[in-house]
Amino acid sequence: MKDLFIKNIKIGIPVILAPMAGITNFAYRKLLKEQGCPLVVTEMVSDFALHYGNKETINMLKSDDIEKPLSVQLFGGTKESLLLGVNVLNNLDGFEILDINLGCPVNKVVKEGSGSCWLKNERQDELYEAIKAVVEVSKYPVTCKIRLGWDEETINVINTCKLLEKAGVSLIAIHARTRSMMYSGTPKYEYIKLAKEAVNIPVIANGDINSVDDAIKVLELTNADGVMIGRGALGNPFLIKELVHYFETGERLPSSTLKDKIIFVKRHFEYLKELKGEFKAVAEMRGLSPHYFKHFENSKKIRMMFTTMKSEQDFLNICEEIMNSFQNN
Repeated sequence: MKDLFIKNIKIGIPVILAPMAGITNFAYRKLLKEQGCPLVVTEMVSDFALHYGNKETINMLKSDDIEKPLSVQLFGGTKESLLLGVNVLNNLDGFEILDINLGCPVNKVVKEGSGSCWLKNERQDELYEAIKAVVEVSKYPVTCKIRLGWDEETINVINTCKLLEKAGVSLIAIHARTRSMMYSGTPKYEYIKLAKEAVNIPVIANGDINSVDDAIKVLELTNADGVMIGRGALGNPFLIKELVHYFETGERLPSSTLKDKIIFVKRHFEYLKELKGEFKAVAEMRGLSPHYFKHFENSKKIRMMFTTMKSEQDFLNICEEIMNSFQNN
């Protein structure tokens, strides 16, 4: 596959880790970079929170050289507030690309005019002016993550991509659903193909890419310049290595083993503990750990064990129990 560039920044193989709130913190991004992920994106950060110096939001931008190039994702509901956030980011180091969230479908984001709310037909002119202003003041190349539109009656992805390109955006990642679809229903990849044909900047396909075969199918359907992986890599960081290796060589790697998954989940915990301390790491891994074993026969029992753990030692004991149970079968 052709190497991906965002302006003059070489990404390489076009596989990108999607920003996911509550998940793509420094610990998770580090784990995925170790699997060879060419580009990772931070959790979305609030423009107002940056402007007012919210400590927790600033901490979300923690990074190190292993992540380079790193993209930071910003969200906000007006041109003025986005510019406030960009001005703060312009004075921070540690990343090379600015991504604007125009796709988050959750109510608490949308009700403030952010995320997918920007995709409403009546806001197209406002969207153009906002993104054009962001591009003009940002010292970083600007990318956008979008959806097909607000709902299935107002799919406007082609026009949205045209106006984003006109505004100066360097890349667009498209989740192949509307806001009203949330994360359910069959992705409408055919619209990504139409959007790709309408613009001259890179277009990245996103949505339900959970395997190498999924990625191949989506690229064939869309002619996109690459793929963005979100929930497909949750509990399966090895998917990134599989994709990069396949696109580099045309060869498929053997699937990850139970031993591999134990190693990954332990490393994820360790990185979270380094980032947030044992108490918060345990709390977050109650929800994250079961994803590593969701396709195993006794996944429900495994999920229950993780959701009731209270300490690092509990976590390690569960991992050992999982390994022993499969070795004894």
